[in-house]
Amino acid sequence: MLLSELVDKKIAVWGYGVEGKATVSYLQKHLPDLKLFVLCPEQEADNSGVEFNHAPITAKVLDGFDVVIKSPGISPYQTAVQDSHSQFISASALWFSNELHRGDKSPTVVAITGTKGKSTSCYLLHEALKACGLNCVIAGNFGTPLIACDATYDVIILETSSYQAQDGAIKADLAVILNLYSEHLDWHRDDAQYRQDKWRLLTSAKQAVINAKDVLSQEMQQHTPIDAFILFNHLSGFYVLDDVLMYQDKALLSTAGWQLSGVHNLHNLAAVMTVVKVLGLDVKPALNAVKKCPPLPHRLQSLGTIGGVHVINDSIASTPHATWAALQTCPIERTVLLLGGYDRGVDWQWFAQKITDKSPKKILCSGANGQRILQTLQQHNDIMDVEYVTTLAEAVSKGFSVAQAGDYLLLSPGAPSFDAFTNYQQRGQQFAQWVQQFEQ
Repeated sequence: MLLSELVDKKIAVWGYGVEGKATVSYLQKHLPDLKLFVLCPEQEADNSGVEFNHAPITAKVLDGFDVVIKSPGISPYQTAVQDSHSQFISASALWFSNELHRGDKSPTVVAITGTKGKSTSCYLLHEALKACGLNCVIAGNFGTPLIACDATYDVIILETSSYQAQDGAIKADLAVILNLYSEHLDWHRDDAQYRQDKWRLLTSAKQAVINAKDVLSQEMQQHTPIDAFILFNHLSGFYVLDDVLMYQDKALLSTAGWQLSGVHNLHNLAAVMTVVKVLGLDVKPALNAVKKCPPLPHRLQSLGTIGGVHVINDSIASTPHATWAALQTCPIERTVLLLGGYDRGVDWQWFAQKITDKSPKKILCSGANGQRILQTLQQHNDIMDVEYVTTLAEAVSKGFSVAQAGDYLLLSPGAPSFDAFTNYQQRGQQFAQWVQQFEQ
């Protein structure tokens, strides 16, 4: 939607987080005479010069506006939206309609999605492109809100959640899908809708990069085919063989050759290097740059050895698949695993089957879905050492009571943090503070 189409309309920004505030600032800059309304809880209000509406959101409230600019975290499948006659758009839609071609030269937009690995892949791509001499920025779900970015960059790397992909407003030059698992079922309603919403990013792009080894991505390609695409994790390009990143028949990097842990990160790197190749850039400086990249906070982040126990913060892990990937970086039989958090209804059967024959030394479940995880794991293996505790703080204390020198204490919850924390960052920070209490 063009900014000129908003001039005579009653506009509401729904949601006042980072993107909501950036959207308000953007509209105030470009349409200073426009009266803006913000729909949010009372405690989020500030003195930004807009009119706040703190009423519970219903279709009637939404119908009081011609256009509602909805924040990504608000599901369009809820009753209030479905029953409303207002026009709903996203900040991404505003940016692509008004900013992409504002300058003399439009930036290349590379949008990266996937159930896990998005932030790390965006980070690695950013460092790789910088090493190739490009002016680039990370935007979207990780980094700067897209609506706050101008079009002066050579490349905009857009981390794209399923929420942001849902409306099809993102028109990327190159869209990357790393993998597809079950996630955000409370927002998307079911698995099928989640996959369809995620896949919309690729159908709206000029070209796609698809994981040849991801089963669900290949199923989606059969069901809703993308015409212009290139594969990674395929012998024709970048792929992983025996824990080594390959390009065709040439070995490039092993898991021991850089600072990131886990073979799954080599798969992420295969996608990143595929993008570098598609953009026509020199692979060598890009690869040399990513070798030096330390892990991002809360993503298999080592907190050192405390009381002889290796402590790892993987608070970002919000799916069982992410937890399984984390477990591959530790000796499972010497790992005390902390699971649980906000319950999105994700099925833990897959994870339970994975660890049935070889399980961690101890599993401590906590949080809103902790008891459900416990029951699922015990159904598969009733001799597995798994226990429920009420809070993560209790899990940390219990974990140190059973861990011995040389063991690993791994926070990889497999669930979001919203039952007890503001976000995964706060959960990871609090975890780091709690474990410090056990220093000797």
